[in-house]
Amino acid sequence: MVVAAIEQTAGRGRLGRKWVTAGDTALTASAVLKNIREPFHAGVIVGMAGLELVKMYLSARFAFFKWPNDIYIREKKIAGILSEGVLDRGRLAGVVSGIGINVNQSAAEMALLDNPATSLFAECGKKFFLEKMRFELAEKIKKYYIMYQSNSGTLLDLWRNENCLIGEELILSTPGGEVKQGCFAAIGERGEMVLRAPDGEMFRFDCGDVKIDASLINFNLLEKNINKKQRQKEYL
Repeated sequence: MVVAAIEQTAGRGRLGRKWVTAGDTALTASAVLKNIREPFHAGVIVGMAGLELVKMYLSARFAFFKWPNDIYIREKKIAGILSEGVLDRGRLAGVVSGIGINVNQSAAEMALLDNPATSLFAECGKKFFLEKMRFELAEKIKKYYIMYQSNSGTLLDLWRNENCLIGEELILSTPGGEVKQGCFAAIGERGEMVLRAPDGEMFRFDCGDVKIDASLINFNLLEKNINKKQRQKEYL
């Protein structure tokens, strides 16, 4: 089941952050997913649906996942995903996975936020019909949920491939306040980030806030390499 909010006044983001969206500005929805083997798999399903939707409307932009739960256009956030497991007598009964996509906010509105952010409108100067997008998002969630039930490994591989910052230098802040900088080496089997420090030591993180420092990442080169890999796959 997918439930969408036309306006959101008491939404909750990660780490207790407040999440408010005025009417006709953002696409906000939650999917109730059962038969999920690992809680983070629900975010993979909903995240892939959201990323495909963003790419459909912004085909000329470089969109990708920023671990653990955001969709970015280069160094600017355009969407976020938050998943919460539901337990029944100590067992995972299902997961509620919410997604918010910035759609009709202006560039000036996005500039007021604490962190760099963008929207579909800010990227292409065009307003979008949210009701249509809600149905499109629901169909894509259904598509990836079916794929997950059929072959979860294939879906997880697709998701890892869309985490285009693997191999790049990132800054991570842990919930405990620790700050680590290093190379995003890999994503583990349980969705954790594997970070390689400058001295070669490896760290694993289940959660944390990743900061993109544009001075550390050559986005033009990164996009060029990603496009080259994609063309090679299509050729094969």
